Amino acid sequence: MITYDQKSWKINNERIFILSAAIHYFRLPKAEWSEVLDKAKAGGCNTIETYIPWNFHEMNEGEWDFSGDKDLAHFFELCADKGLYVIARPGPYICAEWDFGGIPWWLSTKKGIQYRTAEPIFLQYVDKYFDQVIPIIDEFQLTKNGTVIMVQVENEFQAFGKPDKQYMENLRDGMMARGIEVPFITCYGAVDGAVEFRNFWSHAKHAAEILDERFANQPKGVMEFWIGWFEHWGGNKANQKTPEQLERECYQLLSNGFSAINYYMYFGGTNFDHWGGRTGGEQIFSTTSYDYDVAIDEYLQPTRKYEVLKRFHSFTKWLEPVFTDAEQTGIELKLPSELKSQRVVSPHGEVIFIENTRQERVQSQVLLDGESVPFTIEANAVLPIVCHVNVGNSFSIATLTGQTTGFDTDKAVIYHEEGQRSFLKLQLNRKAEVHCPMPNRFEISEDDMVTFHLFHGSQPQTVQLSFEGGSSYSIEVVSRKSLEKAVPHLDKSSANHPLHWEAADEKLCFLSGNVKEADKPLDFSSFGQFSGYLGYESEFYAEETKDTTIVFTRIEDPVMVFCNDQYVGKLSMIGAAAIEVPVKKGKNTLTCLVQNMGRFNYSQAIGEPKGMSEAPALNGKYLSLREGWQVEGCGVTHHLSQIPKIEGRIGFLRSFMNHGYDRAILVGEGVSRVQVNGRSVKMLMETQTAWSRGYAVYGVADISDALKQGENVLDLDVQNTSSIRRFDLYLYNEQEQIKNWKTKSFAQIQEEKEWSAANQQNQQTVSPRWYKSSFDWKPENGLIVKIRLDVMSKGCFWINGQCLGRYWNIGPQEEYKIPASLLKEQNEIVIFDEEGLKPDQVVIHSYFPLIEK
Repeated sequence: MITYDQKSWKINNERIFILSAAIHYFRLPKAEWSEVLDKAKAGGCNTIETYIPWNFHEMNEGEWDFSGDKDLAHFFELCADKGLYVIARPGPYICAEWDFGGIPWWLSTKKGIQYRTAEPIFLQYVDKYFDQVIPIIDEFQLTKNGTVIMVQVENEFQAFGKPDKQYMENLRDGMMARGIEVPFITCYGAVDGAVEFRNFWSHAKHAAEILDERFANQPKGVMEFWIGWFEHWGGNKANQKTPEQLERECYQLLSNGFSAINYYMYFGGTNFDHWGGRTGGEQIFSTTSYDYDVAIDEYLQPTRKYEVLKRFHSFTKWLEPVFTDAEQTGIELKLPSELKSQRVVSPHGEVIFIENTRQERVQSQVLLDGESVPFTIEANAVLPIVCHVNVGNSFSIATLTGQTTGFDTDKAVIYHEEGQRSFLKLQLNRKAEVHCPMPNRFEISEDDMVTFHLFHGSQPQTVQLSFEGGSSYSIEVVSRKSLEKAVPHLDKSSANHPLHWEAADEKLCFLSGNVKEADKPLDFSSFGQFSGYLGYESEFYAEETKDTTIVFTRIEDPVMVFCNDQYVGKLSMIGAAAIEVPVKKGKNTLTCLVQNMGRFNYSQAIGEPKGMSEAPALNGKYLSLREGWQVEGCGVTHHLSQIPKIEGRIGFLRSFMNHGYDRAILVGEGVSRVQVNGRSVKMLMETQTAWSRGYAVYGVADISDALKQGENVLDLDVQNTSSIRRFDLYLYNEQEQIKNWKTKSFAQIQEEKEWSAANQQNQQTVSPRWYKSSFDWKPENGLIVKIRLDVMSKGCFWINGQCLGRYWNIGPQEEYKIPASLLKEQNEIVIFDEEGLKPDQVVIHSYFPLIEK
C-alpha cells in the first residue's frame, strides 16, 4: 500500500508529496490533541510525525502507562479519523531535547549497561519496550486499521559516533518480528532495508548530493526540517529564523528534488513536569517551553510561519505531479551576477527556481522558449517560475513569474510584493474574452497565446477569462501583504486572577523520611529518583575558624550550599566547582540542595550521574587555566578565547604548579584532546560536536594519575579550534574528602506543610520556601492561560496538584503555560522557590486570541 522509487513515495500506487507536521503528543494535554491536528490539516499538512518517548510510558521499571495524556493509541486513532498519515519514531532513543533522550532513568542503575549498543543488557530492556509499543504502532499501520506509513529505526545514530551495525539491525528486525510491514526509515543512521532521510535547516543542495551519492534508489526526504529552534535557560530567545527565510528554504527543498518534508517542529508544545533535557555543552538545560518558534505556537495559535507554510503547501499540492515525478536537471540561464538557477522538470511541467543572493531586490529578465521574460525577485529570496503546466481543458500556463497558491478548476491567486509586477503567459485551448482591469496589461496573439503584465498594488484586482460555452476563470492579482493574515494577539483586557498567598518553609531536615546513607553523595539514579530535588548532608571537623575552599568533585546540576544552616551560595559551574565556605572550629554541617535540571538527551555523554555523585573536599584549590598559553618554542602568551593558528604537531603548552595536592579534576568546554605531563587524558564525559549542534565539546577528567608535585605541563590539541570557553583545574587531597553522606528527597508537594500568611514569613535569609494560593477561573475568562513568575528565583510550580514544569528567572522564558483543560472553577497554585523569594509579582492571566482586521 505504500511504496517508493527514486522520485517520491506512493500510496496505493499514486505518487504523494509528504508534507508532515512534527507534533509530540507528550508535549500537550490529550484535550488539545484534536485541535492541533485540525489546525495542521487546515494548514495543508497531510502527515503527522511523532517521537515516542520510552521513559514517558515506563517511568518506573515494569510499570507501563498508556492512559490519559499518554494514550498513544488514541493519538494514532485521531490522526486516522482526520485522514492524516503518521510517521512513528519509537526510538528507543529519540533525543528530542527530552530527558535522557527518551531512555528511562532507572536503566542507569543496571551494572555494566551500555546505551545504544547491541550489548545484551540494553537490548533485553529494549525488547520489553518493543513488546509494549510496537503492537500499538502495528494496529495503526496503513496496511491494517490506521494511517502509519513509516516507522523510524533509532534516531540520528551515525551522529552518536559509535558505529554499531548489529545494533541497528537488531532494532529493525525486532520491529519486523512484531509486525511492522510499512517501510522503515532512518535519519543519520542508515541500515539495510530502510529509507534514509537527512536533518537540516539550510544547504538543501548539499544534503541532496549526499543522498544521491549514497542512497540513489530512494526518494529524497528531510526528517527534521528545523524551521525554529529550542531554547535553554540563560540563553537567547531562539527566534532567529524568519518567515521569509522559511519560504526561501522551502523552495530550496523543492528545487533540489525533495519530495518528503517533516517540519521539526510544526507545533512544539511544553516540557511539563521535569521532562526537559540537556543538550550538549556544559549547561544547555532546556526551558519548560518547547515553543520552538514554529507554525503553531505553544498556545495552539497560528503564527506567520503557519501562513507561509499554508501558501507553500497549496503551491506544492497544485504542482504535486511535477515534484513527485521529476527529473532534476541543471540549466544554464543567462542571469545577472549573484543570481542562481535550478530546474525541476517532469512530464507534467517544469519549475525554474531563481535564487537571489544579493542584499537587494533584483529586476531582470531571462530567456525562456525563445522569449525574454521579465521577473522581479526580492533580496535573499527564491522565486519559482512555473512553465508548461496544464490547467484543466481550457488553458495551460506557458510562463508565470508571480507566486501562486495554485490554479484551481475555476480560480487562482497570483501574488507578489506590493508595487511590483509579474509576468503571466497562457496558451488558450478555447476561444475566450479577456477582462483585464487597469493597471494590468495584456496582449493576445494569433495563436491564442495571452501575455499578461500584472501589477500587484494595494488593492486586489481580478482578471477574468470568459470562454465560449459559458464557463469562466478568475485570476485574482494581489500583493503578498494582502494575503498575510494578522497573527493572533492576546486581548489586552484579559482577566487577571487575584492571588492571596500562604507560605511554608522547606526545612532541610534529615531526621525523618526516605534518608539513605552512603560514603559519598548518591546521584539521582543511585538514590532511586527520576528527577525533582535531592538534599545532601554530612558533618566534618575543622581545626580552626576560617574560610576554606570546598571543591565539589563531581556535580551535574547547580547546587545550593549551606554550612551550619547558613546559606553560602550557589554553584553554577557544572562538572566540578569550588566555593569559599566559612567554617568554625570543631564540628560543622554541610548541606546541599540540588534540582535535577535534565539528563543529556544527545551525544556520548548520555547517562551522566545527575546531582552530586562524588564527595566534596575541604581545603582545595581552584585555578582557571585560560591564560598564559604558549606555542612551543615561542615566548608570546595567549588566552584560550583567542587561540592562534597552529600548524602541524607543534605543542600548545601551559604549566601549573602543584604543592601538596594528590588529586586533580580538569573541566573543559571546547576541549578535544589533552595531555598532562606527556600522558593523554581521557575525558570522563565527552560531548562530541557533531553534524547538527554548534555546542562545544564538554568534558570532565580525573587527572590525578598524571599529577606531579611541583611543575605540571598541559598540552592541548587546538587544531581547528579558535576558542575554548572554559578550562578549569580543581586540586584537593583525597584524605580531606568529606565522607558519610545522607541523601534525601526534598520539595515533595504531597508532604504536609505548616502554612501561614506569607507576610508573616522571615524573608531576610535565603531559604527554600513554599507558596500557595487559590484562584477562580471560568471559560469566559479566556482559554489561553499564562503565569508570570517575576522576581522569583528558581524552582517548580503546580496547578491542581500537577507539576507544570521548572522555572528559572535567568531568561529567556518569562511566561509559562497553564492548560485550560487542567482548570476548574476553583483552582490551587503551589510554588516551590529555592531562595524563598516573595511571589508578590506573580500573576495569572486568561486571554482570548484576537485578530486585527
